[in-house]
Amino acid sequence: MKRSGVAGLLAAAAMLIPIAPATANPVDDLFGSASGSLDSGSAALGSSGDKVTHYGKLGRAGAPNGVKSINVWAYNPKGAKETTPGTFAKNSRLGVRWNSIIASGPIVDGNECRMEVRLAGPKVPKEAALYKTQDCTAVKSYFFKGGGNFTIRVTDLISGASNSIAFSVE
Repeated sequence: MKRSGVAGLLAAAAMLIPIAPATANPVDDLFGSASGSLDSGSAALGSSGDKVTHYGKLGRAGAPNGVKSINVWAYNPKGAKETTPGTFAKNSRLGVRWNSIIASGPIVDGNECRMEVRLAGPKVPKEAALYKTQDCTAVKSYFFKGGGNFTIRVTDLISGASNSIAFSVE
C-alpha cells in the first residue's frame, strides 16, 4: 500500500516536470523546478565539481554583462502533453524558457541583456518570428495552431551567447 502511494506521487510529479534542455543532464531533469520557476534546469544544481558546464554558443570573454552561456528549455505553461518525445499536439501553447549563466556558474537574473528570441518554422507570422527583451532569464510562449518542425533560438547580443531548442507540433 505504501509503495503504490509513492509510485502514484512519483507519477504525478513526473507530469509536472518541465521539458529538459536539449543537452541537459538527466539528474538535472529530475531536480529542476516543477513549479515553473525560472531558476531550474541544467544550471539549477550548480556544478558538482570545480568545472561548470556551459551549453550552446559561448559568449565573448569580457562581455559587460558577464553572460557566458544560455540554457534553454521547451516551455509548456498549460501542461501540453508530448505525443512522443519532443512532439506536441496542435492547438497548444508552447515556447521557450531560458536563463543566462556567467562563467563561474551563477544565473544572471536581471535586465542587463539584449535578448533576441527567434521562432523559426512553417507559417510563423512575422510578429511572432522575433521577440526582443532585456531580461537575461525569462520565458516566451506562443500558440501553435498548425503543425511542423520548429526551432526557438535565444541570443544575447551583448555577449554573443546563444542556444536553441527544437520541437515538433502535430
